[in-house]
Amino acid sequence: MKDFQYLETEFNTLLEKISNLAIHKERAKYIYDREFKRINDYHEQLPDWSGQRETGHWSYFRFTSPSTGEETTYQSKPLELADQIELNELQKLKMYHWLLAEAYEAFEDFIERVYAYCGIARNRFWVKPDNWVHGESNDFKHYYNPKHKSKGTPYRQLEILRQQSHHFSTYEVKTGKNLRVVFVLIEKLRHIIVHKSGYSDDFKGLKGKIHSELKGMSTKNVYSYIDSYFITHRGDKLIDLLEFPVEDGVGARIGAYHDCMTGFFRALMEYAQLIKESIELDG
Repeated sequence: MKDFQYLETEFNTLLEKISNLAIHKERAKYIYDREFKRINDYHEQLPDWSGQRETGHWSYFRFTSPSTGEETTYQSKPLELADQIELNELQKLKMYHWLLAEAYEAFEDFIERVYAYCGIARNRFWVKPDNWVHGESNDFKHYYNPKHKSKGTPYRQLEILRQQSHHFSTYEVKTGKNLRVVFVLIEKLRHIIVHKSGYSDDFKGLKGKIHSELKGMSTKNVYSYIDSYFITHRGDKLIDLLEFPVEDGVGARIGAYHDCMTGFFRALMEYAQLIKESIELDG
């Protein structure tokens, strides 16, 4: 009988990481929503004669010349109520960005480690690299190096599973929940967050690249899906992961909210669950 305890351990490790990130997300939401209320309440309490109603809130930044010791004081542009609210929302959004990036990177670690297990177990999913010099080694470090990601991770491992596992190819793109589409989007969002501060400097190219990795899918549907996760901010496309109200068929809000962050966390865990099941069933 095959020993799948390693897979179970790695899955549970990922689950703990993702669930902790979900807790951080909920805590961040509470903090920034509370700050939103504080900003509004403070503004409402300003007396009519207060200049802050018209001039906004000023802040100052100081630094000292290393050579002369002369201090320079910079006065920021005034932040009116709308500016303060926008800044608070951007801070919340940036927190969401990095939580999603951390979740994706935890998933990458998971798939590399379970793929290393496939190598040690000699199952059908592991493909021996061209430069392999370790023979029939059972030493885990020969199959996994945390300092250097395997070339093509995670797409190479996912494509092998797609080709070799009927279970994986059946449930990866099932009707109503296409995990492949969600995952490709998350991977691209993470890249933009880490390397572009959350802004896409080539939105048309981004949509074309994502569509090229989702062969057979409608261009219109893919582009529309991508559009729903970006907003235009100061002339650039910014990843938008904030909650937004659910509306009924006639546009009325019903008191609930769409929460894409929780949806992304769930999708990563469901993908990991499918990978684990596929190795156990078809490996």
